[in-house]
Amino acid sequence: MNKKQKIRVFFNASVILAGLRSPKGASGRLLSWIKQQKITGVISEIVWNEVLRNAHNLNLSQEDTKRWMEKHLLIITAPEQSKFAPYENMVVDAGDVHLFVSTEESKSDYLVSLDKKHVLTLREQITLFRIISPGELIEGVRLEE
Repeated sequence: MNKKQKIRVFFNASVILAGLRSPKGASGRLLSWIKQQKITGVISEIVWNEVLRNAHNLNLSQEDTKRWMEKHLLIITAPEQSKFAPYENMVVDAGDVHLFVSTEESKSDYLVSLDKKHVLTLREQITLFRIISPGELIEGVRLEE
């Protein structure tokens, strides 16, 4: 896959944390795709903060986690509250609105999440980009490994 065709994937914090904790799982495989530059991984400052805030819960070094994100991810600024309106009536958890706005603003093709309760349930309602789990992305996007 050449650089012009590289898909852009916005990551929910849980996927980053799961991937760093368990490199052999689906989330870890996506992180390896980022590292190998097969896909472009995107997060916002909000996701960045959430990952760092929760790294210690999974016995991940905050410094190593920070270094990995700085090296491999495209980090965009937090979205402005004024852009939240289109999503506010759809979400179950108002704290997730930033994910949808950031995915849209970053022009990502996918929002990848492990949150079955609040994020993945909106895949039918939000169609500007695909909302998908790590396993579904791996199955749906065939890359040479």
